[in-house]
Amino acid sequence: MLLVICSIASRPLLPVDETRYMTVAWEAHVTGDHLVSHLNSKTYAHKPPLLFWLINAAWYVTGVNEYAARLVSPVAGIVCLLLTAMMARRLWPAATSVQRCAPMMLLSMTVWIVFCPVTMFDMLLTCFTLLGLLGVLRAEAGATKSGWLLAGVAMGLGILSKGPVVLVHAMPVALLAPWWSIRVRTSYVRWYAGCGFALVIAAAIALAWALPSAAAGGTVYGDELLYGQTTGRMVNSFAHRQPFWWYLPWLPLCVMPWPLLGPVWRGVRITKTDSPLKFLICWAGGALLIMSLVSGKQIYYLMPMMPAFALILARLATSENGSVAKRDLSLVILGTIGMGALPLLVNHIPALSETGLRDLVADWYAIPLMVCGAALIPFAFQRIESAVSAIATAGIVFFVIVILSVKSTMWKGFDLRPLAHTAASNEGGVAWYGGYHGQLNYFGEIRHVEEIGDPQELSTWLTEHRSGMVIMRLPRAKIATLKNAGFDASNTETLSSVQIDQISQILRNDDSFPGHDWQPTVTQLYWIRRGLPVDPIAVLRYDDPPGQLPAL
Repeated sequence: MLLVICSIASRPLLPVDETRYMTVAWEAHVTGDHLVSHLNSKTYAHKPPLLFWLINAAWYVTGVNEYAARLVSPVAGIVCLLLTAMMARRLWPAATSVQRCAPMMLLSMTVWIVFCPVTMFDMLLTCFTLLGLLGVLRAEAGATKSGWLLAGVAMGLGILSKGPVVLVHAMPVALLAPWWSIRVRTSYVRWYAGCGFALVIAAAIALAWALPSAAAGGTVYGDELLYGQTTGRMVNSFAHRQPFWWYLPWLPLCVMPWPLLGPVWRGVRITKTDSPLKFLICWAGGALLIMSLVSGKQIYYLMPMMPAFALILARLATSENGSVAKRDLSLVILGTIGMGALPLLVNHIPALSETGLRDLVADWYAIPLMVCGAALIPFAFQRIESAVSAIATAGIVFFVIVILSVKSTMWKGFDLRPLAHTAASNEGGVAWYGGYHGQLNYFGEIRHVEEIGDPQELSTWLTEHRSGMVIMRLPRAKIATLKNAGFDASNTETLSSVQIDQISQILRNDDSFPGHDWQPTVTQLYWIRRGLPVDPIAVLRYDDPPGQLPAL
């Protein structure tokens, strides 16, 4: 709760993902069309609708409210913690230490802390992956009908959360069951018939929405919904392409700080690979292998595997009795203190000033950040459950301090609300030059922003919208020119008449600038973050080209 509340209260919706998904949910609310998703008044087949449905369900109770919508994914994250504890209890009924440690380890993994408060689909996908695998375990234990029914319903809801990728996380465990379960080896036919039954249920749930949606959305939308997204992402991804091995160096960072805990490595030597561990290896290893084969890769694609890694790490850490030695915590303590000291390094070492991290966190924040590491010292010689709880709590507090420390520096640069309100106040039409992903619609309650891709389209649009407003990310080559002219990289810049003339003249004299012959005038300049880099976003009005009047 501390992590979620501080994150949602401190930072704005992050472009382009969070702003895009909020716009899709908002358009469903405005139009009342919950069958076919729309983004910027165009059909949107890239993602299934469950997240948008849940946001609208929250709005049904609270009215359109940003904070209510942003609680949907974190609530799913809390459910994931409860389901992880349930899975630990089912896998190792007598190991209460594993049941206590696994949720704490999952909660404090770096990737979980970063993405749990973010409005995306992966928390829902993780939730239904866990629920589906609990169904598989239930079926393996003898409750065949209810187990496969639970697995099928969970996978169906997982498809409605993020598509068929839920099968990548759930099905390898079911298909490889003869390796991890003695019971399954006695009746292969019955087991795989149950797998087929679960798949039929999942397909029925997914198609109950997909087929009517495809029929209502038109041919192009239907083809993209039913065929384009799955084949495009699985075979030859059109976004986020990375090599096969890309996840491997990131994985240890995702599960930090737990690889630094001494009992985990001793557990590797003494823990036998029993049936529950084989189950978890099939889950994490099978999904990781398949996801590595897929060309499109992102860190948050690993989220549904994180409960498996948490359970494995908890089992290893609790494999021996006795208290935790001081040396077992030394790497965690030193690592936390070292991370806490980073603001002092990046703020005062000239060689690190080019990283984009300088002055994001004030020097004095280094003190409470380092205290998070030092506070773990008294937990040496305590039981492993106490040490794990302390490390997890320190990790959450550490990240909360980081979130609060960059509120006035980094988070301010992501806030698109001032730009959206500027766009909403214009009555002559709004166009966005370049790729547009619905960043402004929700904030400004704008039904449509024209997306313009080239100068010819811009000229045509300007001919039809003489009083229109054009929003454009200025070329990066212009950043140095603007800064040299005295424009600071603040979130928004109220321009004086002298500055308007100055920057407008720079653009008019650039023959490569889109629409330069229409005499562009910059009315406002916003500095918007794209990660660590900061880009100038200009609000432009165009006059008629000199010496001619464009035909209507």
